[in-house]
Amino acid sequence: MKKKMLCAIVIMFFIFSCSGTSKIIKQNQKPTKESKYIWKSVIAGGGGFIDGIIFHPKEKNFVYLRTDMGGAYRWNAKEKKWMPITDMFGRNDADNLGILSLALDINDTNKVYMMTGKYTQEWAGMGVLLISNDRGENWDAVKLPFKVGGNEDGRGCGERLAVDPNKPNILFMGSTKNGLWKSTDYGRTWSYVKSFKPQDINFVFFDKKSSEKGSPTKRIFVAAAELSKSLYVSEDAGNTWTLLPNHPKDLMAMRADMSGDDLFVTFSDHKGPNGATAGAVYKYNITTKIWTDLKAPEGSGGFSGISISLQNPNVIAISTICRWGEGDDVFLSTDGGKTWRPTLKNAKWDYSYAPYVSKEFKPHWIADVKIDPFDSNHAKFVTGYGLWATKNFLSKPPTWFFNNENLEQTVPLQIISPPSGKAHLVSACGDVDGFRYEDDFSKSPPDRHSPPRWTTLSVACAWHNPDKMVKTFNKPPYGAYSVDNGITWKDFAKKPLGAKHGGGTRSIAISADGKSIVWFPEKADGVYYSLDDGNTWEKSKGGVAAARPIADTVNPKKFYVYDSTTGYMWVSDDYGKSFSKKSGKFDYVIKWTVDDCMAAAVPGYENHVWVTADTKGLFYTTDAGDTVIKVENVEEAYRIGFGMASPGNDYPAIFFHGKINGVLGFFRSDDAGATWVRINDDRNQFGWIHCIIGDPRVYGRCYLAVEGRGIIYGEME
Repeated sequence: MKKKMLCAIVIMFFIFSCSGTSKIIKQNQKPTKESKYIWKSVIAGGGGFIDGIIFHPKEKNFVYLRTDMGGAYRWNAKEKKWMPITDMFGRNDADNLGILSLALDINDTNKVYMMTGKYTQEWAGMGVLLISNDRGENWDAVKLPFKVGGNEDGRGCGERLAVDPNKPNILFMGSTKNGLWKSTDYGRTWSYVKSFKPQDINFVFFDKKSSEKGSPTKRIFVAAAELSKSLYVSEDAGNTWTLLPNHPKDLMAMRADMSGDDLFVTFSDHKGPNGATAGAVYKYNITTKIWTDLKAPEGSGGFSGISISLQNPNVIAISTICRWGEGDDVFLSTDGGKTWRPTLKNAKWDYSYAPYVSKEFKPHWIADVKIDPFDSNHAKFVTGYGLWATKNFLSKPPTWFFNNENLEQTVPLQIISPPSGKAHLVSACGDVDGFRYEDDFSKSPPDRHSPPRWTTLSVACAWHNPDKMVKTFNKPPYGAYSVDNGITWKDFAKKPLGAKHGGGTRSIAISADGKSIVWFPEKADGVYYSLDDGNTWEKSKGGVAAARPIADTVNPKKFYVYDSTTGYMWVSDDYGKSFSKKSGKFDYVIKWTVDDCMAAAVPGYENHVWVTADTKGLFYTTDAGDTVIKVENVEEAYRIGFGMASPGNDYPAIFFHGKINGVLGFFRSDDAGATWVRINDDRNQFGWIHCIIGDPRVYGRCYLAVEGRGIIYGEME
């Protein structure tokens, strides 16, 4: 242990260690202050599913897009980057970042609506309608009478929320389990449309020309997620509904666009983004009531995106979905749908913004494609990992570029900032493995971890030897190690007995000298250790709780396992071979997830461990768990990490996500928790946070691992 410590900690530790008590001790804390921080994205480039694009038809270069769990963005044409417009939502309303539908008022370029919520299961909360009168700078929230599945099947279908183009106080909204709803007061209140019987809806589409401005639009199309009886029409502004005659069999309508009296519709046998095996593209003439099969190129999977150029109605784009064999494509017609040609096959590709996508990321989940209403040569399409665009869509072939400037959607499950070495930041991410950054966060790294894996769950480094790292992932053998600071990785030769998964976040630890690896993989019958880089594994003795291990940063032989279900700390002094339970007991919360209770070892201080306990607050120990100290006035604590000490201090800066004085936010303490400063504001809350840490080499710098928004870092102004 370092000789220099804050006086308050020394005195407190002395008093209570001498008494031998194991009760929780309370540490008084002064009121918080605020510290100005600038927050920026650590650039990976895309990394998640964009499920919808909307160009505003009345203003050039005005584009929105929505994502399934990372919020919504608006294009900033001046700065040539995407601007997040939902970062003001925090932990308690993180479901607002699952955007199932986005709707514009074509009569008011400042007005935008979003239908939000992530899940519809029994445990999920009700959906929320967000209303903005200033292009997403600020939002009013209206609680909906049903749940919204923004991260469920069907999220890539057309817009379920639509504003009446002739009378914009009227909105229709289709749910996925609770039918069709209508508002007549700009979305403030909603009534159930009893005359529309289907309960699972794919899109709502107004035919603007069916009424005059100032009167409710008479003709409205609504698609249900039902095979052979999907597309309905109302000719009386939504009072009554009729299934369109001669409906295509065994298919459901996915998206639609209109030109003259023809409604162009894509069809699939599943609402996607997975599961489609067949599809078609038709046009329906509203006068003759005749369907015409446009003979879109055949192949496996279905069709989803469709867009008709406002400059030239003969120019039509459609997208496939779930063509895993031959690969998804965007097809172009320049003769009104009579003939089609692929635009991705043999296309030119510009991967310069995010080089990692050049390796294994073929376009997939192309749920939407849009042609710029002001420029037929400009088109964009979505994928499961980001956005592609072209400025020469009509060329043979076009050039597509990865259009993800400042659009960050990865799900970093854990991040580390080593104390030395070239890497300042290493991530473990869902779906895209993870990335390694040296000193430039403004550019996407040349590649993901090498060799690449799919979902990486946890990552750790040896504190005295950061060239040695370990990580876990979701496919056999579930783990790997690196000896070159995370540049390359070698799989473990074996996995612990019974392991069926790499485990959850923070499931692996490595000793400070890199000699021992301690791991709690999913389905294993306990905590295991390896002294030979994963060639062999032995189960730790002592009856240690099956929970996530952490390594002491000073003593290489010492590991901790905090059992968040009982509140006890387990400690090993022999490289993880055996553990003993300590006498002190932390407050704990038994919930549907244990992730809100975590432990973190303090860099440079043996036996110092801090523990978050959800709504019970924040705790720490300076004797490895025999004495437990509660930090008073910290009402809630969820994530905690450490960074470089402030000038004149030895104890590392503490960063944590929780609630102090009634305010939920991100906080920093430079004096071992005696006082705190809030380092974010109400506009920078970022939804659900998986991890918060500081940089051990840059005072004040804070990193956040944000679900669906990538890694965000903050620095003092």
